[in-house]
Parts: sequence; C-alpha cells; structure tokens
Amino acid sequence: MELRGTTDQQLIYLNTHWGRQYAFVPPETPWDEWTATAKFGSHTQLQAQTAAELLEEVRAHYQANAPED
Repeated sequence: MELRGTTDQQLIYLNTHWGRQYAFVPPETPWDEWTATAKFGSHTQLQAQTAAELLEEVRAHYQANAPED
C-alpha cells in the first residue's frame, strides 16, 4: 500500500485510522524514520522509513498483539 500526500496528510491518515491504538511521530528530517508506539501491552515502538511501511508494521503488530476488549 502507498500513502500519498504530504507528511501532515499521512500523519492525519494514520491518526484517523490507528490513533486510538498507536501514537505516531513523523520524521523530523529526511534521514529520520516514522515511529509508532503502541498504547497497549508493553508499548512496543515500531519504526519504518515511510508512512506506508509503518502502516504495514502497525497492522501486523496489532494483529499479533491486539488487546482483548
């Protein structure tokens, strides 16, 4: 999957769809990575070069570690 748009638009997308489960931080420089920190369990931190890669990691992490409601 590819997320398009500006960094702000990508951040809005991630927060809209996954913001209840993860806290997202965009890269501050072109050399930094996107970061997502789980708001559940052991608060695992995920990192990726692009927002799309991070989204894939978030989906996989959530599927493997989702808290029971």
